[in-house]
Amino acid sequence: MNIDKRWILLLAVTASAAAGAAFASRTRRRHVHAAGQVQHKTDLKAWENEGGNLAPTPATAVPPPAQP
Repeated sequence: MNIDKRWILLLAVTASAAAGAAFASRTRRRHVHAAGQVQHKTDLKAWENEGGNLAPTPATAVPPPAQP
């Protein structure tokens, strides 16, 4: 095997490793995101079952009518 073929083989192995790492990273990111969404839904259900309510909206102040 001459030098050129070795460089091509090394480049192919390196590119494959980089592509595999990128794919694994993306897959892990999606898995972590999905697990976070499931945990959020579970926490929200538990909170609602405890009788949790959203905070009431604050009343807005109405300015007094203008005096002529």
